[in-house]
Amino acid sequence: MTTLNTFRQHIAADSCSSAYLWAQLFTMLIYVGYFMAYTLPLLTPDQPRLYWLFLVKYSIEAACFVLLSHVLLRPVLKADNITTLKRWSVFVLLLLVAAIAQTIISYYLSSIEVLKDTEMSKVNVITDKSDTPLQMNFSTNFMLVALITSFSVMYLVWGAGYIAWQSRQARKALQQQMQQAQLQQLTNQLSPHFLFNAFNSIRALIFEDQHKAADTVTRLSELFRFHLQAHLQPESTVHQEWQLTEQYLAIEQVRLEQRLQFSCAIADDVWQNPLPTLSLLTLVENAIKHGIAPNVAAGQLHISATTVDDGWQLTVTNSVQANTAQAGTATGLANLRRRLQLMYGNNARLKLAQNSSQFSVRLEFQHV
Repeated sequence: MTTLNTFRQHIAADSCSSAYLWAQLFTMLIYVGYFMAYTLPLLTPDQPRLYWLFLVKYSIEAACFVLLSHVLLRPVLKADNITTLKRWSVFVLLLLVAAIAQTIISYYLSSIEVLKDTEMSKVNVITDKSDTPLQMNFSTNFMLVALITSFSVMYLVWGAGYIAWQSRQARKALQQQMQQAQLQQLTNQLSPHFLFNAFNSIRALIFEDQHKAADTVTRLSELFRFHLQAHLQPESTVHQEWQLTEQYLAIEQVRLEQRLQFSCAIADDVWQNPLPTLSLLTLVENAIKHGIAPNVAAGQLHISATTVDDGWQLTVTNSVQANTAQAGTATGLANLRRRLQLMYGNNARLKLAQNSSQFSVRLEFQHV
């Protein structure tokens, strides 16, 4: 039952795929064009009615062709629960069935009263040297064998094309799955940093100010809640990122007190802009951990976001003191840079700038 359900899901997925439907429509156009191409030389300009009759006939045949290929051949090519030898044996058998069915359909259409003039067993050819038509007669058996052979080749070509398309779709899906898994892994690597610092802050408050400790636990619970959902939402808005970062800054303010002085200037038109989840928190956590916390003197932290000509940018700047600056592993920034590349490609960049008194990280996003 599970295999049957999976098989039905595969059928539904192909049926709903816009790329697959467009490919089938393109197949119909090729079918009609192919048969019209060798039929037109056999017609004379004074037979416009025959042009339309053949076009109608070939259009019906084309629709039957894609229907048979979809119903008979596609499930076998897509199935992954049978051996390769058995799959190709079944495919060849169904290919012949489809070719015979297509031949019967073509023969039946020519026997319909409206389309009887499209019968190809008798063909009149006008030559340049004579006005007298040259008549060629073909036996019914010859026509049937020729049609079956022709349709077999066409279904074989369709099968090869579908295999190539399916392989491309499989590679694309695998790349997307690997990219999503890598994004989740990188996001999870960011989380323990700020949680560890938050626990240290709470531990220092438990015996000094219970009310403040309780408030800090509440803020920490919000961080935990967002952390548990971070892998489900790889992208957030600036507003969402600031709400989370504000909780973190409140916790760190309790720990560092006057040593942490921060300001924020975010333009009104960037609040809803998207960026990788936890990216602002990563920049702020990195600034506090490596730039402000190691220093005895007060440190400055400034967050700004604004639009530019070709997009917008987010900047986090912190003061540093060379004598007390703590070296970091740069894992958080490296992960964030990788996430930017995976999610936005060349449309996003992470830039670092440092002098004797401050260190800044800027995320630049271009409009797509």
